[in-house]
Amino acid sequence: MSDSVASRAALTKFAPITRMRHTGLMTVSPATRRARQRQATVTEIKALARAQLAAGGAGAVNLRAIAREMGTASSALFRYFPSHSDLISALLADAYHAHADALAAAVSARPPGDHAGRWAALCSAYRQWSLSSPAEFALTHGTPVPGYQAPMEVTGPAARRTITTALGVYAAAVAAGAADPARSPVPACLETGPLWDALLAERAHDYEPRLAGIILTAWASVIGYLSAEIFGSLARLAADTGPLYRAHIRIIMTGMGYDPGLAETATAPGGTDLVPGPASR
Repeated sequence: MSDSVASRAALTKFAPITRMRHTGLMTVSPATRRARQRQATVTEIKALARAQLAAGGAGAVNLRAIAREMGTASSALFRYFPSHSDLISALLADAYHAHADALAAAVSARPPGDHAGRWAALCSAYRQWSLSSPAEFALTHGTPVPGYQAPMEVTGPAARRTITTALGVYAAAVAAGAADPARSPVPACLETGPLWDALLAERAHDYEPRLAGIILTAWASVIGYLSAEIFGSLARLAADTGPLYRAHIRIIMTGMGYDPGLAETATAPGGTDLVPGPASR
């Protein structure tokens, strides 16, 4: 090793110790500490915003009220979230990620070859997450926030995870012969829209448009059921919405071209984990 290389190595080795001696710190650098403090503040702001969301919906989320709760000036919070829309976008991204995590975990818990069971588990996890997080469900699927347009660069990656998980499960079922798109009434000539292409980005052409239409039809049906259960009167119209949901998923799976026998087995009592509906919790 040359003298110059050795000198640089020695400086690199002892530079952290020198900095700690000068600053009196023996753990982390000031930059790391500032990052931790910033993250802690962001976490607190979002926790208070989620409490507002649960209490009064997206319209109740208010940065000035959060600042009062934190005992600080509202202008200080604008360094973290410059506007109400920025805060809503952060909450949306968190909700989409939490939703996607729940779906991915449910799918992973099933054997790879249990294609019908994996779809049923995904739908069951969708319901469980929605019933346990009604405010977040409302934010992602409920009444739009007036004047708000979700920025694709913030919410897109999180929303994409849900779509790609569902597509992956269904595409694997089709490849294995557990589902046949030809049995679905969704037309083969369907054309996808710009949002679909934007969400899937370079993966948009990995799936034929018919598969996209089948997934979108199934997803819209699940969202409609859950909206009626959470926001509507379905939980009062049916004494137990769990078995009804299983039947609903079976109907959806049949429409997606799943083998009817596999769909029935996957949605049989005990085939999916269920949680009580809103009326019985």
